[in-house]
Amino acid sequence: MSSSDRRGKVLQLLAAQPWHAWRGSELAAILGIENVNSFRVQLSQWSHQGYINKIGPALYGPMPANT
Repeated sequence: MSSSDRRGKVLQLLAAQPWHAWRGSELAAILGIENVNSFRVQLSQWSHQGYINKIGPALYGPMPANT
């Protein structure tokens, strides 16, 4: 699975349950990712790039919708 495919799946999961604070390990388990530490680095990069919202230590959610 490419990085952009993985990011797309993460964005789908976050959008499907916007009230849920997702742990990196939860997302990794759903996506079948074994290297959780590497995946957490990727999640952090995506949050810095504005794709996802880091809402706490190792907790992620969708970016808030612009009003």
